[in-house]
Amino acid sequence: MKVDVKRIQNDIETLATFNETPGCGVTRSSYTKEDKMAKEYLISEMEKIGLTVYEDGMSTLFGRREGKLKDAPCVMLGSHYDTVYQAGAFDGVAGSVAALEVMRVLHENNFENDYPLELILMNAEEGFTFGPSTGVTNSRAMMGTLTYHELETRKNRFGQTKLEALRAYGVEPNLEKAKRDPKTIKNFLELHVEQGPVLDRENIEVGLIKYLAGIGRYTIKFHGKTADSTELMSKRKDALVGAAYFIEKFNAVMRTFGDDATGMVGQLNIVPNSNQFVPEYVEGKIEIRTFTKEVVDNNDFNKIIIDLLNEVTEKYGIQTELEEIRRVNYPNPTGPSIMDYENVEKMEKICDGLGYSHKQMNQGTGHDSMIMADFVDTNMIYVPSRNGGVSHCPEEWTEYTDIEKGANVLLELVKDLSIK
Repeated sequence: MKVDVKRIQNDIETLATFNETPGCGVTRSSYTKEDKMAKEYLISEMEKIGLTVYEDGMSTLFGRREGKLKDAPCVMLGSHYDTVYQAGAFDGVAGSVAALEVMRVLHENNFENDYPLELILMNAEEGFTFGPSTGVTNSRAMMGTLTYHELETRKNRFGQTKLEALRAYGVEPNLEKAKRDPKTIKNFLELHVEQGPVLDRENIEVGLIKYLAGIGRYTIKFHGKTADSTELMSKRKDALVGAAYFIEKFNAVMRTFGDDATGMVGQLNIVPNSNQFVPEYVEGKIEIRTFTKEVVDNNDFNKIIIDLLNEVTEKYGIQTELEEIRRVNYPNPTGPSIMDYENVEKMEKICDGLGYSHKQMNQGTGHDSMIMADFVDTNMIYVPSRNGGVSHCPEEWTEYTDIEKGANVLLELVKDLSIK
């Protein structure tokens, strides 16, 4: 029992045609006509294999295959099919298509599963569409951590709030209807392209994820006083000087954690941004990624940031602010999202049996599995990203045969987990 790589390729290439920016990568944003076209294609493919198709209160698409056990929790498999602006054809889609192909193979072989199986295809994983704090929407809605405030306030590049975009898409969001009791999900499984160079560089066919990094995002603000460039140095309250001091100190602190955490100020907005005037206001964006639970348990990253901001105020007389966008980790400040290690070991044996090289990995990128792991047993399979591991750009590439191998591992794991 094996997956069909030609069908995988056809699915990926077909989905790539539902594209806002032909000739400039693939753009399929949440709640757009391209999203709707992709969804219609996926529904038709699910109906061909007899899945019971339905959507929840946030437009997440499901295809259910009942099992022998009545009222048993399901094995859920899938990923997302939305993209960032001018992306590649593989991020998210590879996992969605691999899961769809697994369901096809089980149907064609009349596989008898005890636990029900549910294919999940999500259309709002990318935070790009409505901002970095708004990603993994479908999984957050399922697990009850999405808020109505976000729907009313976060806007896309067209100026629509998420609520307005959903309504234009034909969905009246219902967060209560979208919420899922975690007890109804036995396992959550997601295949994804690596979005990094490790598997390609080391010539390894399958990555088995042990944990995903915790992610924290913050906005920092520095309020100085504007003045002409002739203002005496002793009289200035330069917001940019204060921000620069903070950045240097913050970088030094983050380096003390070694390989357990990373952090940076990656974006600055300076007002006025001119060589003729002393900056009166600077806004920066911080991103922190944590790779061990211990580094989160033993350190309060919010306090680290606040203490450094207070240093700036004391040293330069500049008022500062901190806005917490997402605390390490989201939704709970508990650190990295840990995968089910028993299943990691199962997949190692599956890879050995299939003759695939494999590697246990830890990863810093965010996925829906990051959310699900806080509530249900979760596992991720990575397949190599070529071209140096780039993603979210037209140069993103994964060989179809790489996806085939990852999908075969997923198939065998699903077979194992769906039998009592």
